[in-house]
Amino acid sequence: MRCLALSLILAASTAATAADAPTWKITRVRGTVEGISATKLTIKTDAGAVLSAAITPTSNFAVVEARNFNQIKPTDFVGITAVPGRAGHLNAEEVHILPVVGLGEGQYPWGHHPSSAQSVSASSMTNGSVAATSAAPRATSSMTNGSVTKTTGAWQLTVTYRGAQMVDGKCEGRAVAGNTGCTGTAIVDVSPTTPIVAIVAGKRTDAKAGLAVFAAIATDGAGHTLLGSATFEKNGVRPQF
Repeated sequence: MRCLALSLILAASTAATAADAPTWKITRVRGTVEGISATKLTIKTDAGAVLSAAITPTSNFAVVEARNFNQIKPTDFVGITAVPGRAGHLNAEEVHILPVVGLGEGQYPWGHHPSSAQSVSASSMTNGSVAATSAAPRATSSMTNGSVTKTTGAWQLTVTYRGAQMVDGKCEGRAVAGNTGCTGTAIVDVSPTTPIVAIVAGKRTDAKAGLAVFAAIATDGAGHTLLGSATFEKNGVRPQF
């Protein structure tokens, strides 16, 4: 279970180790698989660049599988990529169900549209637990990961999460182990066209040329790159974090 947690979006043991060293930079990469071997993953990014990262024994892999709104259960731990919506709500751009409670918990900046004119600072990731679901119809993005609680109706999630500190009356930042921090709540509107997936454990051989991929890559000051984690498209279902 720990290995799976590290393979999802925010962490992999290689990347986590790299993050502890000031000479390493962690980059989120979106694109398609250009090629893969036992030692290297090559990605053509959405911006058109081609980059490679070394696969190590601690590199981790996952895939996404389609789900629907009714499969989201109270107490599920979810990640929601979103943009600001009406009345302080978030509008979901995608929802993914995480198998590990507490992974990357909090609400923090998330560059979901790095090549667009949208402000990255207005984008966010919120990881938390679903407290409720009910009805609601949706521009800047965010990610919300947490546990789900359902309410009557459809197309709305209430997600609770632990964050780092209160900022202007709002709980923000990533939860820090051992720190009390703060507790926040996000109300997220979900449309019938919002992609909903579950992230499940994968393997290196799930990678095939042309498949969509979301990867966390660590780069040192000399330009050496290590693959922390990679989440691949499966059966036409793409990672859209």
